Amino acid sequence: MKPALLSILLGAALLALTAFTAAPKSTTSTDPILGDAHSKLRVIIYQDLECPDCAQWHQIFKSQIIPRFGKQVGFEFRDYPLPQHQWSFNASVLARFFDIHSLKIGMAWRDYCFTHQNDLTPANLMDTAARFAHPYGITRTQLEDAFANPDLFALVQADQRRGGHDNVQHTPTILFNGTEAKTPQQLELWLAQAVEAGH
Repeated sequence: MKPALLSILLGAALLALTAFTAAPKSTTSTDPILGDAHSKLRVIIYQDLECPDCAQWHQIFKSQIIPRFGKQVGFEFRDYPLPQHQWSFNASVLARFFDIHSLKIGMAWRDYCFTHQNDLTPANLMDTAARFAHPYGITRTQLEDAFANPDLFALVQADQRRGGHDNVQHTPTILFNGTEAKTPQQLELWLAQAVEAGH
């Protein structure tokens, strides 16, 4: 190979490497997953933070299903804010912002929304989120800046599109192997059978 050509190729490679290492951390991460994120067994949960039925299921996941199956199964939480709900979309955007800091904070915010549904309104959502975020060292200014980040909106909207592809008609919609679980008991039975079969 000619020295001039070799020099050009090496320069291009170094430029590409520099661009790669200097790239900012992407906010377009996958959906939050609890349990075994690498498991082939995956439960998909489409939820709306303003939905009372979602709140009931969320508590069951947290206290019962994930503690039982979390070592063998991944539980993937997807945003599906319904158009008739007034604050759930913005709450989902905030959840995605908190996920960037840590999954623990993001899930804690989801827990908070579910347990305080009757207290939250479009008018007090940001004040409430700021009080929630303060112990984690996150400022109100950072929260407000999150709404200028189109990537966070895109994450929520991508989940909504996937919900349309999965024929989601209501929240929560709980899918295992593409089939909707109607009750926690049904889901637990399916998971127990799958784990026992060694899938």
